[in-house]
Amino acid sequence: MPRVSVEVETIGQAILEMLRARGIDFLFGNASTSIIDGLARLSAQGRSGPRAVTVPHEQAAVAMAHGYFASSGRMQAAIVYSTVGTANALGAIINASRARVPVLVLAARSALSEDGATRGARDIHVQWAQESFDQGAMVREYVKWDYELRGADQVEAVIDRAIERALDPPQGPVYLSLPRDVLARPMRELFLDTPSRRVVASRRYPDPACIEAAAGILAAARHPLIVTSEVGRDPAAVDALVDLCDAGAIRVIEASPVYANFPATHPSHAGYVFGSQVHPDVTEADAILVIDCDVPWFAARSTLAEATRVIHLGVDPFFGRYPMRNYRCDVPITAEPAVALPMLAQAVRQRVDRGAVQARRAALEQRHRAQRAEWLAGALAERDRRPVGFQWASHCIAAVTDMETVVVNEYPLDPRAAPPTGPGRYFGPSHAGGLGWGFGAALGVKAAAPGRTVIATLGDGSYLFGVPTACHLVARAQDLPLLTVVFNNSGWDEVAKSTLSVHPDGWAASSAEVPMVSLAPSPRFEEIVRAFDGHGERVEHPETLPAALERALDAVRGGRQALVNIVCRR
Repeated sequence: MPRVSVEVETIGQAILEMLRARGIDFLFGNASTSIIDGLARLSAQGRSGPRAVTVPHEQAAVAMAHGYFASSGRMQAAIVYSTVGTANALGAIINASRARVPVLVLAARSALSEDGATRGARDIHVQWAQESFDQGAMVREYVKWDYELRGADQVEAVIDRAIERALDPPQGPVYLSLPRDVLARPMRELFLDTPSRRVVASRRYPDPACIEAAAGILAAARHPLIVTSEVGRDPAAVDALVDLCDAGAIRVIEASPVYANFPATHPSHAGYVFGSQVHPDVTEADAILVIDCDVPWFAARSTLAEATRVIHLGVDPFFGRYPMRNYRCDVPITAEPAVALPMLAQAVRQRVDRGAVQARRAALEQRHRAQRAEWLAGALAERDRRPVGFQWASHCIAAVTDMETVVVNEYPLDPRAAPPTGPGRYFGPSHAGGLGWGFGAALGVKAAAPGRTVIATLGDGSYLFGVPTACHLVARAQDLPLLTVVFNNSGWDEVAKSTLSVHPDGWAASSAEVPMVSLAPSPRFEEIVRAFDGHGERVEHPETLPAALERALDAVRGGRQALVNIVCRR
């Protein structure tokens, strides 16, 4: 593997050369001084490098990197200002951390020097007030690694270290602070390995004894159940999960899904749970396989039988970065699901009673048909209701999607009426719940898959928290047309429901209006997109929604972003 030399003038330029050499396609966010000068140099020389995308809010920048990885599987970089920019980005960093999405976050830092002899020394008023004792401390709990660049001799090692820590399972964001005067230091040559000799390519394989033990539990169970949230991050794992369910006629529940985890048309698909919902299958199960799911049920609401056996499968089956998580585990399988599930399916197939499996499969098929008919009836029952119902709105969105459509959903879309069409075509929010993720993530998905139609389904709160003017500007400036659908119910349903759950007979329950959950008076969101040359419509009548969505998608396919503001109620 050759070691090459690249001519540079500053450490800032060397950072960009390293990103370029290590396959970073995009740099989302707000750059500073020597990075900006280095980008200008690359452009003037006609050389390719990370595509710099100005994003006028750091939360949206990190969310774009998050969405890009979710769609493409390729890690990207976000660049933010020093302490204040890091603070703006923190919610999005927490989302990436809990979703186990690798993002390289580069952060400016006030110069170390105050003297006039040092290039890049402090010369702007805010650089004293923006300095902190430990800038990385703001993000340290939620990143896998943080560091501060100290000199030219570190550039290759630091960038490679950041990338390998971000990509090593369980994946996650990393943070590198870049002092202003360090970036401005002269540097003549960057020496680096091409390609890198620090490649994270290993896969996590399971303990064979754990596979055998888990197979024995599932094969012997009369009511086996699988609960997952994120197995769909790897499409190969979805196919393997289908094979396992076919082998044992096992039901699957998607708990607050972050990806499309299992085909909704399959008889084993038993439904979804969101928020604080409880699925009856959990308490009926005598064996539960939990795959890439941090919260498979709520102990405060669902009591498992003492005899129920529980298996946890994932690269981090115990979610070690969570301070507290107390779920029983009879068999742990620490492995990548795409690797372990085929082994588990084969072992189950060898052990099951085929007659029992056939009988269970017939029952699953009958139940699946009845459940889907009930869901469809629920959506159609809302077609004449005002304000527009969430199920009807979701049903209409499903009607305009196809296999080339990607849906990025931040809470409102009802998957019973709009099931994901397949792996890689649905992305949901991190379970950290940092509002404002969806719009920026959808832009990242569109950047990764420009040939696909992208629809962002957002609550009005999610839209407002996502700094929408920043996102609309990026969509316009970077030619990333997508459809944003705002479920506008003028409030936070989940906060109200949570309050009433804790205090069912409390003061809020008897109030005419639950305090601090209203977002009224609601803005005319459709006017905001028009300010960025987009197509905007407001829908108040359910019968007008299908045509409004079609017009909006026509605009998107013609190269204009669009927004449909649905006045609705759950």
